[in-house]
Amino acid sequence: MDFSGAVVNGLLTIVGYVAIFLGVYKVFQIATDIREIKDLIMNRSRIPSGAAAPFTSVGAPGLTSETTKDLIAEDSAAAYAEHLLRAVSAESQRTENTPHEVR
Repeated sequence: MDFSGAVVNGLLTIVGYVAIFLGVYKVFQIATDIREIKDLIMNRSRIPSGAAAPFTSVGAPGLTSETTKDLIAEDSAAAYAEHLLRAVSAESQRTENTPHEVR
C-alpha cells in the first residue's frame, strides 16, 4: 500500500511539473507574439503616410459587378478582405473631406 501511494505521488508531481512548464512556455509564446505585434506597429508608424500606395476609391458602398466578378474569379478570402478594406478606406476618406457640423 505504501508503494502505490509513492507511485501516485510521483506521477502527480510529474504532471504538476509538466503543467507548470507548459504554462511558462505558453506565456513565453504570448510575450513573443506581443513583441512582434509591437514591432510591426512601430515600423508601420515610421512609414510616412504618402509613401504607402493609395487605395483606389470605390464608387458605391456595396460591391460593384466588377468587384463581384473579381471575387468569383479569385474565390479567396484575401481578395474579399482587400476589397472590403478599400471600400471602408474610401468611405472614411469621403467622411473626412465633408465639413463637420459644430454645435
